[in-house]
Amino acid sequence: MLEGVSEQARCGAIRVPEDPSYPQGRQLEIHFAILPAKGGDPMPDPIVPLLGGPGEDAISDASVFADRFAALRDRRDLLLVDQRGTGRSAPLYCDLHAGADAATSLRHLFPAAGARHCLDASSVHADLRQYTYAHVAHDLEQVRRALGYGPLNLSGGSYGTRAALVYLRAYPRSVRTAYLGSVVPLDVATPLTMARSADAIRERVFRACEDDVACSAAFPRLRQEFAAVDARLSAGEVRVELPGQAGTTVLTRGRVAEWFRARTYRPSDAAELPWLVHQAYAGNWSPVVEGILEGARNSASALDFGLFLAVTCREDVAFIDEPAIARKTRGTFLGDYRVRDQQAACAGWPRDPLPEDYRAQIRTDIPTMFVSGDSDAASPLWFTARVAPGFSDRVEIVARHQGHTEWSPCIADRYERFVRSGATRGIDATPCADRTRSPFRLH
Repeated sequence: MLEGVSEQARCGAIRVPEDPSYPQGRQLEIHFAILPAKGGDPMPDPIVPLLGGPGEDAISDASVFADRFAALRDRRDLLLVDQRGTGRSAPLYCDLHAGADAATSLRHLFPAAGARHCLDASSVHADLRQYTYAHVAHDLEQVRRALGYGPLNLSGGSYGTRAALVYLRAYPRSVRTAYLGSVVPLDVATPLTMARSADAIRERVFRACEDDVACSAAFPRLRQEFAAVDARLSAGEVRVELPGQAGTTVLTRGRVAEWFRARTYRPSDAAELPWLVHQAYAGNWSPVVEGILEGARNSASALDFGLFLAVTCREDVAFIDEPAIARKTRGTFLGDYRVRDQQAACAGWPRDPLPEDYRAQIRTDIPTMFVSGDSDAASPLWFTARVAPGFSDRVEIVARHQGHTEWSPCIADRYERFVRSGATRGIDATPCADRTRSPFRLH
């Protein structure tokens, strides 16, 4: 039995070489779980979620996907595969904040000492050069063949869309349909996009607050207060007490801005921004401090950070240069903090060259559904505009008042129609508008 799932699942694993070019070398177990079709006599095309992060596993979220795809499971299996480096498949588990004091966690999203320990510990039992999406695609293809399935219905979200794109290119005959939710382009170094994307969503939230009677009444000087908070942080004037220990530390602008940025992924979190700004302006930094430290404590349970660094150091950070940092972060609240912190964490991690065409745009006629939230700072709408033109058989759907990888009845209905038909023709491409704006926190 899988956690949160009452029905019986079929679980197993296949062995694959860590390095597919050297089959005699170290072997990995790639674990999978199958929630069988409820009607019996399943069709040969299961639904396969591809998780993001990078570093999220699939099997532990079985209950989420069992519920999400319930309508389609009358005739189709749900196949959950933990990508190499995650969950049950040779996990590269690391707690970057283990051993770090509160002051360090209040300065760094990716403490360099924790990243170095992760590198050293992971290297003992793994060749980190082999933890790539190309090999993830190879592993999934071996699982598909071992289980006797036909072409798959891929459902990727966030960085899982990169895994889907790589699989699409490597094994086009093994894909029946593809769902790309909050797509992440192969040729975009994502840390560089974060500062301006977060500013755009924050500006949208501030405008919405000004147009909202209750929010504008509660925070009539929101922009001035935000400017004052920014100035105090920039001047190093904000000192906060360290929970559970004596002394204080300076709260840095970059770390606060990064935490604010993370709250622009989804509207329900972004709706707290005016209240958070007002609290900080009034001198109450406790919500920010507690939020940052809680995130640091919980980060290791959300991602296998060894895989996160193995992938992003090679696919993203390696392609960042100084002119781009200046061009894309200057004048933003976040500035170059996220890029610099991630660069420091990547010191020493393998950055073997990617295959020559790895970052090239995908061109395919496989039926594909793109879904993008219009309130998503992590995968802004232009990400879809960058990727989608290579898909000749596609439908693009914008989900209003939705953020990163969010799901809704409107999306579920269209996805069900899409998978049942195996075609984009006839799928409604008008925006999904079944969500309203999240109410602002006022107190």
